[in-house]
Amino acid sequence: TGDVLMTVATKILMGSGATEASYEIDQSIILNAASVPNIYRQLEATGNRKTFTYSYWIKPSLISDGSAASIDCGNSGGTSYAYLGFRTYGMRFQLINGNSAVGTLQTNAVFRDSGAWYHIVGVVDTTQGTAANRMKLYVNGTQITSFSTATYPSQNLDTAFSVDDNFINIGANTYWHTDPNYNGGIDGNMAEVHVIDGAAKAPSDFGETNEDTGQWIPKEYEGSYGTNGFYGKFVSGAIGTDSSGQGNTMTVANLANTDVVTDSPTNNFATLNPL
Repeated sequence: TGDVLMTVATKILMGSGATEASYEIDQSIILNAASVPNIYRQLEATGNRKTFTYSYWIKPSLISDGSAASIDCGNSGGTSYAYLGFRTYGMRFQLINGNSAVGTLQTNAVFRDSGAWYHIVGVVDTTQGTAANRMKLYVNGTQITSFSTATYPSQNLDTAFSVDDNFINIGANTYWHTDPNYNGGIDGNMAEVHVIDGAAKAPSDFGETNEDTGQWIPKEYEGSYGTNGFYGKFVSGAIGTDSSGQGNTMTVANLANTDVVTDSPTNNFATLNPL
């Protein structure tokens, strides 16, 4: 298992973008964990605590073994949360209730290509009768099934997702609200972030395989978002704007408009790889 570089079968990582894509993403946001950035919102209502989906594109810039939150929803004390972390030594998708892990997926595969965009989808649906269907993790359209740790939530468990007064965080985790200097976020570019409240979506809702190149590429999401859903395009001058139609605009901390760049999953810039 160990150092297995994630290259999912025929689902090639986003390359130079030489083939014209039918759906274009114009920008991404650069997140530098040392600057403790966070795009966040404190929830004003409780949504669906049993079923939700996270989807985003990421291009890592720091190849290390550090913890790296990408999307986290939970309380400010960090005792209960629904966390999806992009770590170069393995993805971690975890549900914590009252400081106890109630669901954990930790991949055997590692993710160390700093020149490629990865599409990550994490799905929770605790209403499912089969335990393994209650948490799922996908990279570039393919479900991950090899885990160093795989524990699943109990049926119909209420998670810390979408709870009134809890926080949704992008690029940081819930500890940030207790200690704004806490560095637990990712280093890299993020784009096209979808948080879906109340629906278990498939990767095909957000991406598709290019028939000519075999690449996994973005496509426009056309579904609903639910009570506390969010769609982040990260446009300069409106980084925290919610484009889902729900009006769930986020607060932006330790980020500037200069952190919005045109490197994107459909316009991939050349990058030197430290490996």
